[in-house]
Amino acid sequence: MKKNTARKPKYQLTENGEFVIENYNFSRPFANFFPGIAGKYGIPMWVFYVNRGQCISSFGTKDKDNAILEFFPANKSWQFVSSCGFRTFLKTSKSGKTVFYEPFHNGAANIGFDLSNKMLISSSGLRLEEVNKTLGLHIMIDYFTIPQDSFAGLARIITVRNTTGKKQSLHIADGLPQIIPYGTNNFFLKKLGRTIEAWMRAENTENKAPFYRLTVDPTDRPEVIHIKEGNFCVSFHYENSKTKATLLDTIVDPAVIFNDNTDFSYPAGFLKNDKPEKINNNEVYSKTPSALFTAKIELAGGKEKSFYSVFGYMRSKDILNANISRMTKPGYLEAKKEENQKIINELQDNVNTKSSSREFNLYVKQTYLDNILRGGYPALFKSKKTDSLFYIYSRKHGDLERDYNRFHLHPTYFSQGNGNYRDVNQNRRCDSWLYPGIGEENITTFLNLIQTDGFNPLVVKGSVFCLDSKDGLKSYLQNITESNKTSQILQLLSSNFSPGDIILYLHENNIKLRVSYDEFLANLLSYCTKLQEAEHGEGFWIDHWHYNLDLLENYLGVFPENLEELIFKKRIFTYFDNTEVVKPRSEKYILRNGLCKQLHSIAADTYKKELIRKRGEFPNLARNNYGKGEIHKTTLINKLLCLLVNKTSSLDPFGVGIEMEADKPNWFDSLNGLPALFGSSSCETFEVKRLALFIITVLNKSSVDRLALTQEIWEFISTINGLISAYFQDNSADKDYSYWDMATTAKESYRELTKLGFSGKEVEIERQKILEIIENFLKKINDACLKAKDKKSKLINSYFINEVVNFTPLKDNGFKPIKFTQKPLPLFLEGQMHALRLAENRNDALALIESVKKSGLFDKKLKMYKVTASLESMPEEIGRCRVFNPGWLENESIWLHMEYKYLLEMMKNGFYDEFYRDFKNVFIPFQDPERYGRSVLENSSFIVSSAFPDKRLHGNGFVARLSGSTVELINIWLIMSIGKEPFFLDNNKNLNLRLEPILPGWLFDKNGYYVFNFLSKTNITYYNKNKKDTFGKGGAQVKSIILYSNGKKIVEIRSNIITSPFASQIRSNKIDKIEAFLT
Repeated sequence: MKKNTARKPKYQLTENGEFVIENYNFSRPFANFFPGIAGKYGIPMWVFYVNRGQCISSFGTKDKDNAILEFFPANKSWQFVSSCGFRTFLKTSKSGKTVFYEPFHNGAANIGFDLSNKMLISSSGLRLEEVNKTLGLHIMIDYFTIPQDSFAGLARIITVRNTTGKKQSLHIADGLPQIIPYGTNNFFLKKLGRTIEAWMRAENTENKAPFYRLTVDPTDRPEVIHIKEGNFCVSFHYENSKTKATLLDTIVDPAVIFNDNTDFSYPAGFLKNDKPEKINNNEVYSKTPSALFTAKIELAGGKEKSFYSVFGYMRSKDILNANISRMTKPGYLEAKKEENQKIINELQDNVNTKSSSREFNLYVKQTYLDNILRGGYPALFKSKKTDSLFYIYSRKHGDLERDYNRFHLHPTYFSQGNGNYRDVNQNRRCDSWLYPGIGEENITTFLNLIQTDGFNPLVVKGSVFCLDSKDGLKSYLQNITESNKTSQILQLLSSNFSPGDIILYLHENNIKLRVSYDEFLANLLSYCTKLQEAEHGEGFWIDHWHYNLDLLENYLGVFPENLEELIFKKRIFTYFDNTEVVKPRSEKYILRNGLCKQLHSIAADTYKKELIRKRGEFPNLARNNYGKGEIHKTTLINKLLCLLVNKTSSLDPFGVGIEMEADKPNWFDSLNGLPALFGSSSCETFEVKRLALFIITVLNKSSVDRLALTQEIWEFISTINGLISAYFQDNSADKDYSYWDMATTAKESYRELTKLGFSGKEVEIERQKILEIIENFLKKINDACLKAKDKKSKLINSYFINEVVNFTPLKDNGFKPIKFTQKPLPLFLEGQMHALRLAENRNDALALIESVKKSGLFDKKLKMYKVTASLESMPEEIGRCRVFNPGWLENESIWLHMEYKYLLEMMKNGFYDEFYRDFKNVFIPFQDPERYGRSVLENSSFIVSSAFPDKRLHGNGFVARLSGSTVELINIWLIMSIGKEPFFLDNNKNLNLRLEPILPGWLFDKNGYYVFNFLSKTNITYYNKNKKDTFGKGGAQVKSIILYSNGKKIVEIRSNIITSPFASQIRSNKIDKIEAFLT
């Protein structure tokens, strides 16, 4: 007989897209999660799992403070899940003796069994299977969350099959040894875990649906706040027919099952007692309760038995009891499982891809789903009056390995979560291509969060709405609901609201409508104004602003004809008014232990904070009359010029990098110490160049002769322009320092002037004059970019320490720097990516690509690109990246997001051979799963590089999925599938669509087909009979195209260009199928 000792794990991909790990308890540990999507009319639940035991390690609603199974970081979850997670205990008899078996547990009790198990990972859930050949049992567990319902729930179905030819008698105990009562926040669990047990209650056991809660808020304060909500567990099975469920008693006292084994190592009570459910199971006092059921089974040979459990959250005990019969109704959970899969599948169908590589096809779909989880999915409502739009399904990237983040999933319909400005902005980059109907939504959202100083708040929250037209809505409500309910609804809408909360209120208060919820929301929102909520958070990063250029370029890529209207004519742009302001140098340059530092660079302005507090609607929108007038509304060109002048005035004392002047670095967060060292970044210098080039391009394309510019911005521009002109006439050795000092002084003056807002005055400036000034700015920025290039390696120095070597002391430990010395940090891939993006010619770009491969940025063993070269020569003061082991996290690892960014720019620059040479080495679906250590359909934040001391981990991926790499892949997939600039205007300003895929021959299937969904709705099929590359000399090109609508052929085109009106029809999703033939 084989013993249950260490078995080699095996990895495979099933036909239906599940990633399977056999003997997963012996595979490399990883952490993962369910998508947390419950549909538009569902309540989401966060669920985390690991590849140990029965996998689910924690779950709950909203955030960590609302856990049902306690949140632990990944390393603790790997340790605790087998004891504190879901458990199954089985008793049977063999040869007249009682035999104990715990499925999926890798403990000593199972060592005598011949076992094999596997986990099947899908985009929507998780399935576990274990075969015990010794006992002739096959155990299956399905996990999924409940979609499209009024409560949040995790469903668990356990099925026991008798694989022998003889009848077996079994006794089963199954569930959670511990469940967290509602109201127990994460602080109490971690810091006061024993004390908080005095508040815990397990009620409603008489209805066989325990309701777990604290009866009052345990916070030490005079006001006692009662808690109505609760977490629950309902377990049931069906007798001989599935006509009615039989509820199972849930054991709420863990001692009934475990006796005094408080470590849950051995179910002594279960083994000792024949009917443990009958022993004091209805009461538990001053201890954390359990949620386990027990049952006896008689299984004939070849037969199976299923038990069903739902763990979740309800708003009250009464609501729970009212829903028991519905959730236990035969077929309910099976239908919810299918519905859950359908919701995820329908989302993923937007990027449906069929190529020769099943791994690639599935990877695109999984990556797209994960991109939604961080960036959101647009919910668009169309009414006769107007269209309304807001994003759902997104959340801050919190999971078991990102244990530092306070993620938030709003527990309501149309759930919205919080996120960081950079993350959400980046992950919506391609949304114009995926959902053309959103229009300029993201441009206005993120540009309107830019402040007058060019910075932005960190935390982007969900959208709320405020009612504009009460009388108009009242008339509408009277037509669709009972008259006595109209005032009740209007009262609810008297303050800012989220759409999901409104629908949930209607549902819970049994307010009936004569129209669908979708139609109601479409009309309701047409009477409202949307507010994008945001919070300052902490510090100001120097990179956040430039992701808006990606949004602009992608929007104009889809709607090129809207350039002038968007940038020069629409007065829909505002400035975010933040209470936090950047201090002048005199207040943040501090002598600390005899060393010159830049510290505590931002502070809340007391007067401004009070001014904002007193405002009514839209308190965080900047005003005219320096904070006391109307909301300042302007054009996009004004905001872009505001950004340009703020950034050009922020060059470091050597005229190379953009200063980290506000407590935070840039994209490379773990250089957290660099701001204190007067650090600067050339990465943002290249982006300032990109901004200047963009402004020049749109000015040249525009027919506008004169521009109305905000007076304060124009005066600031004029000052900096004069300083730049003087700079190029100055031949002194310290001209960079002089420019820095005077430009920073001008910037500080501008910030003080506009701290409370603008005057509201504008000046008319000729377009040609603005062009000349921007060209002058560009000259200065080009000079900075040249200085960033290392003469020896021919690569870009991305970061710099600017050390003060001479200064004048000031009062209160302040100082005025007189002289700096600049020290570049080792190579970072980030700088090379930005430089490649803006390479002025093909030779320069190729030289950079070749130099990167010869540098310390290329991992020769893995054939991948490291995020940094060795940082060993750097002081620990640059930040935490220096403290990490080489090859781990941001120190010399393969940081997938930046690696994909670099590959994207390689493709954009036309280096297709070089791109595909790296393709299978770099991209995740082509990794060896045994080395990668997890599903090759899922991204990781970083891959351990060969610089890591432990060679066994080289190539292993960590920190799963919610990464910026998702949008890079979507961007790459778009260019591969359709080409670089598919939509364009001809000489007559008519819209055209060019099909120019960039695909290798091997990606076409055996019949020569490559299929994908364009703009989410239009199916495009390429037929490449000879499976030739579609690029390079002799590459296959599209020669003819056939368009279809509703299954009917519309037109055949003998070209790779689709002209008007068909191009517009495709963009409007009126053409559902395109066939393109390549030769």
